[in-house]
Amino acid sequence: MNSFLTALGFLTRFPIPGSGGHMDAHSLSKSVIFFPVVGGIIGVITAGVYLVLEPFLPRSVVCVFILALPLFMTGGIHFDGLMDTCDGIFSGRSRERILEIMRDSRVGSMGVMAGIFNVMLRYSVLMELPGTILPVLLITQAATGRWVMSMALHFFPYARKDGGLGQGFGADKKLLYVILSSLLALLIIFLANGAAGIIIAVLVAAFSLFMACWVAGKLGGLTGDVYGALNEVSENVFLLLWLVAILSFHLHP
Repeated sequence: MNSFLTALGFLTRFPIPGSGGHMDAHSLSKSVIFFPVVGGIIGVITAGVYLVLEPFLPRSVVCVFILALPLFMTGGIHFDGLMDTCDGIFSGRSRERILEIMRDSRVGSMGVMAGIFNVMLRYSVLMELPGTILPVLLITQAATGRWVMSMALHFFPYARKDGGLGQGFGADKKLLYVILSSLLALLIIFLANGAAGIIIAVLVAAFSLFMACWVAGKLGGLTGDVYGALNEVSENVFLLLWLVAILSFHLHP
């Protein structure tokens, strides 16, 4: 239970009962098991808001709300990570300078462009997805994004030598934790989207881990910002692949 509360406290801004979980090295490492569950909770809340608002507001307005809601629930931590990562990776500088840029609280031009593209892409895909299946996709895209994060935390070293937000997760890494995380993620996706959802989620995970390899090659590992960027990219790719499958193959969850 403490590991679940740690995951909930780390990935969201929800008030946590009691102490909110003791974020020692063991709890941090073990909490990756529950990353997809926390993602699913975020998705369920987002889907619930969509279902409440959809009968009363135009689709375009509802999409703005369901875009903004996860940012409020997470404190924008993943979105911020995406912008910081793009600022650093696309700066063309040395490894050390890239890490400095990513740690800088100011957002540069590449980060701004990445943030705008991220929002525009997700908004346009949400507008095109059929309303009958959008609620379940909101749940599983959030679970998929956090599943990718749990794998990245396990399979890649931490890039910074002077500590950082994601370093504590590597202190007690165990293969069992990422296996359990994967099983929970795939169970959530299968129950919501069926076998097709599993295929799409695995494709998303493969693409995201390939991207993680590319970034790790530049940095010698990953950072907390990169984990957040992987979540944002994974969610967008998940929704985009579903849209392609629906339009091209008439596939439905």
